[in-house]
Amino acid sequence: MTTELVFVDTNVLLYARDDRYPDKRRAAAHWLATLAQRDALIVSPQILGELHTAILRGKVDVDDGEMQRMTAALQPFSHGATDLELIAQSWKIRKETAFRWWDCVILAAAIRAGCRYLLSEDYQHGTTVRGTTILNPFTVGPEAVMTEH
Repeated sequence: MTTELVFVDTNVLLYARDDRYPDKRRAAAHWLATLAQRDALIVSPQILGELHTAILRGKVDVDDGEMQRMTAALQPFSHGATDLELIAQSWKIRKETAFRWWDCVILAAAIRAGCRYLLSEDYQHGTTVRGTTILNPFTVGPEAVMTEH
């Protein structure tokens, strides 16, 4: 069984820790565990920063120690940097899609990392931009990206 690379947006990481939405928590946790097990999970330093910001603002109840453990667990999956090349690509994607700015930066990072999919509920499910297809993790499961070989 093989899996295409999947870039994971901050909202999926947050839902995996959010007890207020048990169905979304289960779905997000299933996605993350499946992708991590297959070494197909990709995030960027921007995603890690957004995760910290959301937790520190109280969007999800996680103490500092747990937040540091989460970050450490995600570091092996973190690729790239927000550099001038990524910013230039983000502007081009914004012109093509009219997505919000930071969504364009995330999409550009996913494309640059060679991800076939971007997992997020913040975009329209099924939209493909430059070969990267957006999947809503609460519409489809990780089986959608696995193929038999």
